[in-house]
Amino acid sequence: MNRPYKKVITIHQPDFLPWLGFFHRWAISDLFIMLDDVQFARRGWHHRDKIKTAHGVKWLTVPVKAKGRYSQQIREVEIDNDQDWQCKHLNIIYSNYREAPVFDMLYDQIEAIYYKKHNYLIDFNIHFLRFVASKLGITTPIDSASNYNVKSTSTQRLVDLVRSVGGTDYLTGLGSKDYLDESLFSRDNINVKWQKYQHPMYKQLHGDFIPMLSSLDFLMAQEPGSGNLFGGYCAIS
Repeated sequence: MNRPYKKVITIHQPDFLPWLGFFHRWAISDLFIMLDDVQFARRGWHHRDKIKTAHGVKWLTVPVKAKGRYSQQIREVEIDNDQDWQCKHLNIIYSNYREAPVFDMLYDQIEAIYYKKHNYLIDFNIHFLRFVASKLGITTPIDSASNYNVKSTSTQRLVDLVRSVGGTDYLTGLGSKDYLDESLFSRDNINVKWQKYQHPMYKQLHGDFIPMLSSLDFLMAQEPGSGNLFGGYCAIS
């Protein structure tokens, strides 16, 4: 059955300060579903990402309580606030981006997010995701997979989530080509769309350009009023 409208759905884990491709997919969707009820990946991107420093690429990692919690879901992960990690992150950001064009416009807002001292990783990540999205002018709404009674797994889980929200198209990245079963989408008359994203080059601090860093690097590099990666206005405020 052909539906008379299109509704593009993106589904992804709520990562920590992710790269620009994450936000590009969010921006060109009609709804972004945060996959919050899947297993936390200790060596993944859920609690860490890379920034550029005067001494090369450096990881910013949020410490979490993981010992003995091998099967915990992303929404269940607690931040280890016994460590003084907020101060450590902020010192790294301050030291390496204080010469950035919009540092004075952004740093206080970033500092406020850090010092809110969230107990759960997902709350901290979503706070930052909304912050970056607002600077990039993204208005696509977000929802959480845990709000839906979907018990299936793997590709079928994605199909069921898209169907639950009335989606007609599922937008995904090329990294999922190795495991996504497109035939399951076809059975439900859902189109699979592949994100075609070319990482922009922009003027970075600290030497030669390095792609695929945290979106924080891109935001700091923007001149006030400059265009963003979506071809629109980068609302730095």
